[in-house]
Amino acid sequence: MVPTARSLPDPEALAAHLAERYGLEFTGAVLLRSLVNDVYELTGGDGARYVLKLYRYDGRHPDEIRWETGLSAHLRSAGVLVPSVVPLLDEDTVGLLDTPEGPRAFTLSTYVEGRKPEQPFTDELYAAFGVQLAAFHNAAGNYTSPYFRRPADVVHRLDEPLEQILAVDNSEENLLRSLADAVRNNLAQYSKAGTCHGDVTMDNVLLTEQGLLLLDFDLAAVGPPAADFTGVATTPHWDAFKAGYGGISAEDEAAIPYLQVVGSIFNLRFHLVDKPRFRGTESRDEGWAAAELDGLRAAAGVLL
Repeated sequence: MVPTARSLPDPEALAAHLAERYGLEFTGAVLLRSLVNDVYELTGGDGARYVLKLYRYDGRHPDEIRWETGLSAHLRSAGVLVPSVVPLLDEDTVGLLDTPEGPRAFTLSTYVEGRKPEQPFTDELYAAFGVQLAAFHNAAGNYTSPYFRRPADVVHRLDEPLEQILAVDNSEENLLRSLADAVRNNLAQYSKAGTCHGDVTMDNVLLTEQGLLLLDFDLAAVGPPAADFTGVATTPHWDAFKAGYGGISAEDEAAIPYLQVVGSIFNLRFHLVDKPRFRGTESRDEGWAAAELDGLRAAAGVLL
């Protein structure tokens, strides 16, 4: 048999298999999204809806995902609106599915009724977003876990991605290495650390009857809190967000431009190295990598 890089399980067969693992009756299943991970919606016999996340093979170790599900439970216990993780019959929150490429981890969570925010965004929405992220940071600040999770530090979010990028495309090596040096030099005195969400954008917010709900902890890890401000700081609603959050320290504000570089290099690695493995090398020409490079060139004009 030829080794498989990426398989896509049939929704109905997957639901039938998981019904035994969870002790639930699933009457329907549909694939919602297939990108880094595969996401399915499952429907229970009682009409309840669930979201299954099937992680890619050779990505995060199951214990890293247990860190993630533990964070969700910790946040819920602190009153932060996040989806509820459903345990398997053996009480584990992470299962393994045998696939042609190897064992793939999966989690199941309850489906949350709500809608994604739509343009035009408002200051009021961003102020509420600031309140919600502050609640996340406050609650996650005292989260501890027996499981290891790779931190969102300079090594894992800058150094390793940089070398992987240059191994496939070194055309912008001088630019990228110069920016990386500037990041290290200017973040050397930035010692703040906490549990960060890792992908704070309106794409990961759901408007519900209870208020704003945060989604997607794929990139959550211990790291610099200011990294969670890098996206919203580029919007015209930054002041409203800061007011909702309760104020951003001068130290955090000074770190944001350098952490934006870290985020861009991390994203560039995804578009040049990771995504082509399952979407093909043509995906490098979709424009995402070019946009990240344009942003890094603009950052160099300011920071170098």
